[in-house]
Amino acid sequence: MQGLLSDLPLLGILELVHTTRQTGVLDVKTEVPFTVAFAGGEIVGGGILDWLGTDAIQAAPLLPSEGSFEFAPRAVEGAALSPYEHFTTDWARASDEWAQLCGVIGSPSRVFRGERPLFDGGDGASVRTVARQTGRPLFDVAQEAAAAVQAGQLSPTGRFAWFSLRLLAGTRRIGTSAIADALDGERTLGDLTDLGHSVDDLRAYLLAEVRAGLRFPGSGWVLRDLIWEGEHLGS
Repeated sequence: MQGLLSDLPLLGILELVHTTRQTGVLDVKTEVPFTVAFAGGEIVGGGILDWLGTDAIQAAPLLPSEGSFEFAPRAVEGAALSPYEHFTTDWARASDEWAQLCGVIGSPSRVFRGERPLFDGGDGASVRTVARQTGRPLFDVAQEAAAAVQAGQLSPTGRFAWFSLRLLAGTRRIGTSAIADALDGERTLGDLTDLGHSVDDLRAYLLAEVRAGLRFPGSGWVLRDLIWEGEHLGS
C-alpha cells in the first residue's frame, strides 16, 4: 500500500492499518520523515530516523498536507506502546501543542538558564538534556519549560544541544560550504560561532546535510529540532 498524503490523509492510513490488524512498517516521507511500526494493528514502535519511541513518533506531524507513504508488511514484534486509540489521541494533542510550545522555547534543543531545577547550572540546560537526565517524557518537560519562560524564570543562552556535534573535516553532501571547510573533527559546531559563523547559517548547513543523507548518532532528534527552529527562530 502506497500513495500520496494529499489523496489519503495519514490518520486514515493509520486507522486502516489498525482496523485490518496488519503487521508491518509505515514509512512516511514528509518534511519530517518518520516511520510507524505495527504488530496486529497496534503501534509498537517507530520514530524519526534514529530517534525512536513514543516521544519521537508523537513529535512527528499527524496531519501533514504533503508527502507520500508506503506500508510494507513485514515481521514486527513488540508490545503496543499504548492502546491504539489512546496513542493516537495523545499524538493528536501533542501534534497541536508542540507548535505552540516551540513558539515559546524554539525547540527542545535550545539551552535555557534560570531559576528552575536542572536549568540553574552555569551553562544552563536544554529540554532534551533535562528529559534525558530525569527519564521524563520530552513533551512534559517542554510544557514546564515553556511555562517557566513565560513566567520569566528561564532565559535562552543562545546555545543549542546540537552545538556539541563534531563532524569530520569537509563534511558536505551538497555543493561547497565555508562551514564544511572549517570542520576538522575536533571543533564542535558551537565552536564555529567563535569563528564568525551565525547560528542561522549553522542551522541551515546542518539541516541541508541531514536532508541530503548525513547520519550520525542523534540525527533524528537533530533533524526534528532544526525544523522546529527554522519555523520559530529562523530569521
